[in-house]
Amino acid sequence: MEYTKNSKIELNIIDITKDGLGIAKYDEKVFFVKNALIGDVVDATITKVNKNVIYAKTDNIIKKSNFRVDDLCNVSKRCGGCQFLSLDYKQQLDIKKNYVVNCLKKIGKFEFLPYDSIIGMDYPYYYRNKMQVPFSIKNNTIVYGFYANRTHDIVEFDVCKVGFKNSNIVLDIIKDALNKYEISIYNEKTKTGIFREVLMRHANNTNNVSLTYVLNDKNYKKHINIYKKFDDYIVNNLNSNLPNENIDIVTSTLNINTLNNNVILSNNNVTLRGCGYIEDYIKTTKYHISPESFYQINMKMTEKLYDKIVDFGNFNNENVVLDLYCGIGTISIYIANVIKYVIGVECVNKAIENANANLALNNLKNATFICSDVNETLYNNICDILVKKEKYIGQKNIDTIIVDPPRKGLDKSAIKLIHMFSSKQIIYVSCDPATLARDLYILCNGEVNKSYEIVKVSNVDMFPHTMHIETIVLLQKKEN
Repeated sequence: MEYTKNSKIELNIIDITKDGLGIAKYDEKVFFVKNALIGDVVDATITKVNKNVIYAKTDNIIKKSNFRVDDLCNVSKRCGGCQFLSLDYKQQLDIKKNYVVNCLKKIGKFEFLPYDSIIGMDYPYYYRNKMQVPFSIKNNTIVYGFYANRTHDIVEFDVCKVGFKNSNIVLDIIKDALNKYEISIYNEKTKTGIFREVLMRHANNTNNVSLTYVLNDKNYKKHINIYKKFDDYIVNNLNSNLPNENIDIVTSTLNINTLNNNVILSNNNVTLRGCGYIEDYIKTTKYHISPESFYQINMKMTEKLYDKIVDFGNFNNENVVLDLYCGIGTISIYIANVIKYVIGVECVNKAIENANANLALNNLKNATFICSDVNETLYNNICDILVKKEKYIGQKNIDTIIVDPPRKGLDKSAIKLIHMFSSKQIIYVSCDPATLARDLYILCNGEVNKSYEIVKVSNVDMFPHTMHIETIVLLQKKEN
């Protein structure tokens, strides 16, 4: 049978893709179906026909999956930010665990996996401490929302079920302030207008909030008094609208971005209020978070993630740890109290500045942070630090290497660096199971060095209602 765009078909959904699309098989063809869950039987319209797969969208659910639950968001199907709001949370965890295990078996070629656990949230809503919300004009009215998947079409929302609590009230007041002070809204097509979007960060344990207004305004210095009044209006009205809620806007900044591209923040930040950062805690460790800092999205689960790192590491006060891709030093500082010394490495200079500030904030002396790419040329630099600190550390080797790379994983030079140290164990923290599996295969079965083996695998669900999942793997050096 020949399938064409816009033709109708009934499909039985048997699995889910890594992007949250339902998988169906019919007439020896594979279908990826939008807005469909495992166990659904749906009427669908074909949207695209490729050689190996046919894409479709759900028109009507003939038979609902046993795993379907009430969708608490009325725009989730159009927004695309949360693929699984209609899916029972336990089933979400099962799907994510199976996806990780399948990646490690198929890509990593690991036949046996010492799987430890998947840790989910007790209440998987209102967890995001960072929200980037663009503004636009629709029917001559200012609106805000999220971009629909693979588009720049804004989908408006009333309350984001995964954003921090009362974030919608902050956004409504910003919209009022834009109208009051007649600040124009940026138009991507015409490249005119001022206000692009707002970046909001919320500290879960202090309720500090930072607002970053992203502006297309080369002449912002001339308008700075207007922007200060605009910000004052937002803060004052938030206090009157939420008199019993502890949301404290401690800092506001302008980010001047006049380029027409997909990069949200430029390097040009102007502080309007406060000191330019918010403060948060993870147990007893304190962190200052600036608008551009990398900081985990879900703080309740970050604590569980870091506790799992400590558990896997089985650290003691004689251990020396190398923390690669350390960001603002959150992991390094979290483990510093249970080890002897940690060296953190990050290629972003601003992040290293934040890491050193966070080190001082916690009054810790047993850490050094280096601004560098992660590659084999870093080896001598780290060895020099170990020599300089030898009287304090008492050794010249690294006991444990922690890696928490970006989604693309480790490149060849990073893997070479890891092998050069030949540490007793590696703790790999990953946000992408596919690149994780690829890297683990090389670390355990590579042609050059086959020195490591997987000891434990665990997952922490940092992103409920999405397909994203954080994985932690403990690797130990094989005995000769």
